[in-house]
Parts: sequence; C-alpha cells; structure tokens
Amino acid sequence: MKQLIVVSVLLFFLFTHSALAVGLEYYGAEATINEDLSVKNTIVLKFDEPINHFDYQVNGKIYNFSVSQAFDSANCRIIDLKDAAGISCDLKGVTKEKNTLKLIFYTLDNIKEIDDKYQFVANYGIDFPIKEAFILVRLPRNGVLAENVANKSYFPSDGKFLTDGKHIMVYWDRENLESGENLRFSVFYDLPVFGNFMYYINNVFLLAGIVIVAVVVFIYFRKGKTAEEVVKSVLNKDEKKIVDILNSYGGHAGQKVLVRETDFSKAKVSRLVKALAERNIVEIEPISGRENKISLKIKK
Repeated sequence: MKQLIVVSVLLFFLFTHSALAVGLEYYGAEATINEDLSVKNTIVLKFDEPINHFDYQVNGKIYNFSVSQAFDSANCRIIDLKDAAGISCDLKGVTKEKNTLKLIFYTLDNIKEIDDKYQFVANYGIDFPIKEAFILVRLPRNGVLAENVANKSYFPSDGKFLTDGKHIMVYWDRENLESGENLRFSVFYDLPVFGNFMYYINNVFLLAGIVIVAVVVFIYFRKGKTAEEVVKSVLNKDEKKIVDILNSYGGHAGQKVLVRETDFSKAKVSRLVKALAERNIVEIEPISGRENKISLKIKK
C-alpha cells in the first residue's frame, strides 16, 4: 500500500512538473472592434513543449467560437463561469515543430461608452510563461484615437499605432513574461460624424508618415510575413513594379534602368521613386548630373 502511495505521489509530481515546465514561445492576441461594438478576438499560441491539455479564461461571455491547430487535434469546449467564460482544450499530437493553436471568438463586454466616446478594455493574462507576446487592437472603420496626444488614448502608454488606410491599430510587444503576469490593455477612441470629418482626415495624414515602418515592426512580431511582403501589400501596382525590379537587381539599380525595365516615362519613374523615398522604402543617391542610384531600404 505504501509503495502504491509513493508511486502515485511521484507520478503526480512528474505530471505537475511537466505541466509547469510548458511555456509559450509566442502569444498573440488580436482584437478587432466592430461597428456594433462586438469584438472579434484572435488568440495565437505557440507552445514551447508538448502539452495535452490547455485552459484559457476570458472576461465576459463569448460566442461564435472556433479553433484551428497545426497538430493532430484540439477538442475544445466552452465553460460558462460567473461573469466570465473558460475555454478548455484537450490537445493531441503537439510537438516542438507542430505547436500552434488558434482560438477565435467574439465578445460583447469589452466596450464602454464614455461621454459619446468609447473605451476598449481587455485583460489577456494567461497562466504560462511567455517568451514573446504581441497584442493588437484594431479600431472600427473610421475610428480615431480620442485624445490629441496619441499615447494618452491607450494604456499602457508604450504602445505604438499604425493604419492601413481604413483602420487605426494600436499594438504592444512584450518579452519574457512570467506566468499570470498582467496583460491588461485599453484604447479610448471616437467615431466622428461628418461634422468632425476634417479631424479624422488630419489624424490619417498624421499617421501616414509612420505607416511603413510601423507595419514592418507589426508583422515582424506577428511572424509569418517578410518585411518586403508587408510593404508591397500597401503599394499600388506601379510602385510594386519598381520594388520588384530593384529586387531583381539585388536591391540597387540606376533610375535609367527603372525607366527601361518598366517602360514608363522618365517623369513617371521620377514621381514613383520620390513617393517611395518619402515613405522610407527606397533611397535616392545622385551619381551624376543626370542619373540617380535607387536602393531598396526594405530587405527580404
């Protein structure tokens, strides 16, 4: 009998130690705020060790839940809790290579209306140590940050923001987090009516200057796309052609080469190159009175 107890205790210790040893290589939480004030949450987890069970808690109720995985199977169910919800998943086939779990669900409790403006609040804390975390909040179409000083509109104030031309996005990146560490984030935003249209336009132009650099940083932490792919996604067809030609020439080419390869006029190429330089995508280096060397600053 004593031997059975000892074996049971040892097995329990080994199981507990193994569970505690599991951490997250990457943890991503993306919140997309819809115009009806619902929020689409996309949670991406990359485990650093094999694991067979996973629990996740959400503040508030959830609906339209779906799950996908890079390993054999993830059998997940919703558990109703008081003023919250739990997601409990039995996992099969997790390895160090096949280690990604994605949860998608909607919530209705993240937005509060304050003086005709809106505040998004969410806590994405999780009981795993995390090597790298990335949190992003995407405002509704035409939504703008509520305060004139940008970082007074979101918490923590070390967040960064960008736009894709339709939505403003605020994001944070974190590294080496302890299990259960606070991951509470908030964004205060406004949805201007037509009378505030110029205010919205001014915000967009203010953001335009930082779009490319911010997007590259954003995707770097989201993983999966190169900086070049991200930049090209916000270029028009003619600008993409310039970037493709520069890539084919090893990242550098004379402006005359671009004219020849694109079959565009000199004036058009000059205009395209200038626009790319203003967005910090290429660098223009005069090499003679009539020729410039164009260098691609965004690498593959």
